[in-house]
Amino acid sequence: MKFAEVWDYTYNVKSFYLDDGVAKSFETNEPYMYKHSIAPDCFLQGPVYPWLWEDSYYINLAEYDGVAPYDPSVDMVLYVNERVGLMNENYEKYSVDSIRKSFPNAVIVGEIKEVEPNFNSGPHVLSPGEAVHRQVRPERPINRIKLFNDCDFVNMPSIPGGTCASIPYLIELQNNINKEIIYTPGPTNTEYVFDHYYSDEKLNSIFAYTPHQHHRRGNTLEFANYLGNKYNLSVHHKPLYHDKPFDYMSSHDFVSLWSPHLYHINLDNMKTQPGQQCKQVACVGSINIGGVNDSHKFLYPETATCDTNKLEEVFVSYLDDENKRFETIKYAWEKVNEICGFDTVRKVFEEEFLS
Repeated sequence: MKFAEVWDYTYNVKSFYLDDGVAKSFETNEPYMYKHSIAPDCFLQGPVYPWLWEDSYYINLAEYDGVAPYDPSVDMVLYVNERVGLMNENYEKYSVDSIRKSFPNAVIVGEIKEVEPNFNSGPHVLSPGEAVHRQVRPERPINRIKLFNDCDFVNMPSIPGGTCASIPYLIELQNNINKEIIYTPGPTNTEYVFDHYYSDEKLNSIFAYTPHQHHRRGNTLEFANYLGNKYNLSVHHKPLYHDKPFDYMSSHDFVSLWSPHLYHINLDNMKTQPGQQCKQVACVGSINIGGVNDSHKFLYPETATCDTNKLEEVFVSYLDDENKRFETIKYAWEKVNEICGFDTVRKVFEEEFLS
């Protein structure tokens, strides 16, 4: 099967194709990475689906004036249209009809990448020189419904039975479109992360995960320091600097920073998040403690909460029981492959959208 992942716009991921599992730029034909890449053959997030099928690729329509190159050999298109293409003045150019003209033999699957308000966030009034697509537009939610109605399928990259299905926006969206939203797990390159970052010789220490969005951090750092002080474990976190951007560290360096630590504290209380970090924790042989992102309850069910009293109780049980630590790590590794591994997601996509 030949697959194309198509986005209406993003400023930080250029179009690429896969050559023997390595992302290569259409522009230069050289190996390609962006900030969420560990290497040209492993993206941690963003357009990951092309790795599921040989000879597949990703297109950023911003590089093609909104019209994808003609390719009748593509069997399936995963279409993410959330910003530029949902503005009234651009809608026809970015419509599903336009995608079908570029890919006349493909099944068109609309992707819910962001939920409200993220896909329509930004200022109501633009500053001088600010890009038009950054502005909140009242027509985006309406045009999104029209777009999904024109697709063959609508996909939500979320584990079936997970937290996302209960999000009010998705319930409302389901009531307003003409087809069922299909929930499929987002793919994770589990084997690559395991091969490059797994170790069974962990430091008996704590890493506090503090994402870019402050509201997602909760009291992660405070709780990690509390546990470290009380149980005499060192606590580590990503160093932040006033004179450097948050993403000053490469993805490889960041994974190398946190993966040696046995305990990974992450009290992210956002049910709308897929839990990419938790999936990576499961791949490297560490134990995630806390948080209610989509993947947490499937990979680390005993600690999928932000109740610090409960979390401390379970944390102490890990400290006291090596067998329990081993079983927790083993369970998470098996589950992340069972649910989010490339083989699983490939099979689910073909069954849901091609059968």
